[in-house]
Amino acid sequence: MKKKQLWGAFLALSLLVVPSGKVTGQEQDFATWSSVEMVYDWKQAGLELDGVLEWRTKDRVRRTDCAVVYLAVNRQVLPWLSLGTNYEFSYNNMDEDGWMACHCYRLRAVLSTRLWRWLDVSLREKYEHTFGQHGFREMLLRQRLRLGHTLPESGVEPYVSVETFNSLFAGDRFRWKRTRYRGGASIPLGGGWKGDLFYLYQDSRKVGKHVIGLAGTYRF
Repeated sequence: MKKKQLWGAFLALSLLVVPSGKVTGQEQDFATWSSVEMVYDWKQAGLELDGVLEWRTKDRVRRTDCAVVYLAVNRQVLPWLSLGTNYEFSYNNMDEDGWMACHCYRLRAVLSTRLWRWLDVSLREKYEHTFGQHGFREMLLRQRLRLGHTLPESGVEPYVSVETFNSLFAGDRFRWKRTRYRGGASIPLGGGWKGDLFYLYQDSRKVGKHVIGLAGTYRF
C-alpha cells in the first residue's frame, strides 16, 4: 500500500509539468527536437566529456529552427554534487531576419539524491550567456527540477521535469523568460546506447511550443 501511495504522489507531481492552459494571445507551434550524444568517461582525470549534435524544427515541423553543436566537461565532485561547463554553437533561423550564428557558454551544478529508495530527484542550476550577430545577447539563470524512477526489470526510466529561465541582466530584475515542462522515458538499447523519447511544452510570452523529442546517447 505504501508503494502505491508513493506512486500516486509521483503521478500527482507529474501533473505539475502539464501546462494548465494557454496565455491570452499566445501563438501555438509544434516542433521536433532530435539529437545524438557521445559521452566519454575519462576515469584517469575523473572527468566526463560530452558532445552533442542537435537539430530542431519549428512552424509545425515545416522548417528548421536551429542546428546545434555542444561540447561539455563534467565532474562528480561529491556523491550528490556534479559540476560542469560547456560551450555551444548554434545556427538559428530568425525568419525574416535570416540566419544567425550564436555562441553560448554555461556553468552548471546538479544536486541529486534518491528518496524512498526508488525516486531519483535532481535540482540543476545553470548560468547561461549567449551572444550572436547584430548585438544579440541573452544572460539567463536556468533552474530545473527532475523526478525519475528506473524500473528494475527493464532499466527504463520514466521521468518528468520542469525548468524555468530568468533573465540576469540588471534592468530585467530577474524577469521570467520561459518555462519548459517535460515528460519522457530513457530506454536502454544495448551496446552502450540509450534512447530518450519525450514530450516537451515550452511556455513563453509570445509562443507556446509543443515538442516531440528523440535523443540517442552512446557512452564509452
